[in-house]
Amino acid sequence: MPVSKIKFHMSGRDVKKHGQLNINPDQKWTYGELAQIGFGGFSAMDSAISGGAMQGGLIQREMLQHVLHGVIRTATRVRVLDEITGIVNAGEWHDEEIILNVATPTGKAELYGDHTNVPLASYAQDQERRGLVRFELGFQVGKLEEARQSSAGFVAMEEKRNSVTESLEQGRERVGYYGFNSPETRVFGLMNEPNLPAYETAKSKWKGGTFADITADITDMFSRIETSSGGIIKDDTPITLTLPLGFRSTLNVANPVARGETVKQWINENYPNMRLIFSPEFVGANGGADVAYMFADSIDDGSTATSAVILQVVPAKYQLLGSLNQIKGYMEDATNATAGVFVTRPWAVTRLTGI
Repeated sequence: MPVSKIKFHMSGRDVKKHGQLNINPDQKWTYGELAQIGFGGFSAMDSAISGGAMQGGLIQREMLQHVLHGVIRTATRVRVLDEITGIVNAGEWHDEEIILNVATPTGKAELYGDHTNVPLASYAQDQERRGLVRFELGFQVGKLEEARQSSAGFVAMEEKRNSVTESLEQGRERVGYYGFNSPETRVFGLMNEPNLPAYETAKSKWKGGTFADITADITDMFSRIETSSGGIIKDDTPITLTLPLGFRSTLNVANPVARGETVKQWINENYPNMRLIFSPEFVGANGGADVAYMFADSIDDGSTATSAVILQVVPAKYQLLGSLNQIKGYMEDATNATAGVFVTRPWAVTRLTGI
């Protein structure tokens, strides 16, 4: 590398002594003289001398980046089981079984007579038993990991705890839909609970179907639970209609007779207390066929246990097992427990397949 030649040097004292250098046209400086004091490479003089332009130095890209506050978490599939069935927190995480007592009244009223035996009423008792399924998941955060993630804008402990919660909820919901097959436990879900009625077949597929076919299927579903309930379920009873995810468009099918009336408007008018829920698990649920459920939300029939028609029992939704502060980090473990789904009143439920 060639050694730079010093063309001119003036100490700080000399600069202070001579003061500011003034250049004017009358002095007639040559290019060579200007070069000796550091003004080189001029082919013409500007009307006003400004400071020499400085070449931009290397700046790391990271120094010019701005990280927005917070974190966007990757979305998981919608979970609506709790919205469909509700959730009952009962029992303990360590229990072996959840039992629901069922009493069926028996007896027949007889004609009165002074000398006849007293006819006696009684009841038949039964019990619905469900086992428990427990899940577990934890996380660990190291000191170096936490410091580096924090520098990048992440809170490692918070993100990992969120992952634990998501995974535990996914496991619980899957059991709530499909049950848990194990010889040691008896746990059923919304799709395979043994008390559920058999499927009825739709008149035609709803996607691409007509207003008349779709509304006829809904009317038939309501008529079935109205009849099987002995008239307990009425038009104004709170009812849930659960459809496969992606079937919202079928509710926009218009009535060719009444201009502007859609299936959704027809439902609101005829069944004002019917709510609609769309579940991804109902897509192809019956051997590849899409299904729909209609059931009354609750029945006031004098039962003392619950008025809910479908019951999801969850002894522990999220329970911290423990945490440990280590020399090089932090560890935490959590668990949950579910007993799956009970269908308490099968006569208040109807199922449709092939929609």
